[in-house]
Amino acid sequence: MHAALMPRIQGRIAAAVTASFLAVTTPTVGAQPDPNDGSAASIDRLDAACGQNDADACTRLGHRYDEGDEVTVDPNRSIRHFARGCALGGMAACTMAGLAYTRGLGVERSPQHAASYYALACDGGDATGCSNLGLAYVKGDGVAMNAPYAVSLFTQACEANARAGCANLAAAYALGTGVARNPRRAAGLLEQACHEGDQHACYNLGVLYRDGMGVRRDHRRAIALFTQSCEAQDPSACGNLGTMTNKGQGIRRDRQHALDLFEKACDLGAVEGCFSLAEAYQTGEGRDQDRSKAIALLRRTVTLDPTSTSATRARKALARIGASVTDDARD
Repeated sequence: MHAALMPRIQGRIAAAVTASFLAVTTPTVGAQPDPNDGSAASIDRLDAACGQNDADACTRLGHRYDEGDEVTVDPNRSIRHFARGCALGGMAACTMAGLAYTRGLGVERSPQHAASYYALACDGGDATGCSNLGLAYVKGDGVAMNAPYAVSLFTQACEANARAGCANLAAAYALGTGVARNPRRAAGLLEQACHEGDQHACYNLGVLYRDGMGVRRDHRRAIALFTQSCEAQDPSACGNLGTMTNKGQGIRRDRQHALDLFEKACDLGAVEGCFSLAEAYQTGEGRDQDRSKAIALLRRTVTLDPTSTSATRARKALARIGASVTDDARD
């Protein structure tokens, strides 16, 4: 099929993305290597201390292998040390072990094991563990879905000064997930979390300013917040910034820059960015017409989030084009 005769993808630009919960996060206190210890804490010394049941040493050793600090990155050794640190009472190590099972790092991915570790961490006082466990209950990931209980966990984490807990609690209030919708309360929590450097909170705050939820609508403020978060590699922020730039909301309309932002969003994993960029390659509006690139981007949209609205639209677009959803068959 000649590119010029390809059916047009329906919908000019993917819909703007709404507020969302964070991904699981790492502990911000109690688990990081001592900055005064630095390179002086040799791997051998930490290994010996861990062998003598020092939970903190096991946790630090886990971080060393996780981050490649003076050693080769080794997810298998990292999870073993985090698991041992957790068994010895290191609650931040429990959270890190949960992260390994969430992401499948050094172990086979297991939402159930992850949730168990987060529960241990939370019960032991690690606020990030509570926030991550809350996310599991929001999604039903390894546990039965229970949004109200998730909100109680986010509240507990936020009251313990875990930035991620406050950001997730704000998302719950913004979306009305497990709690009565309260955009004004969400805005207050997000302002604080954003001020403290949580870039996904800044993104969510931008959504509230864009839509006038809990705050007076302010497209320029939304643009500033999306720009800040996009520069920090938040995919949804890049996608929303692209949408507003394409529409000229709070910023001069610039189709080329919008497509650059969609490309960045897609590279970072935002399905809306992939779909919008696919349209440009299909129509030749802002990008040289390229059927192969359009198909590849539509397939990436489906792969990234098969249940999303953009994925549904991408499947329909592929069907109209006469291309398969996967690249198993030659198109």
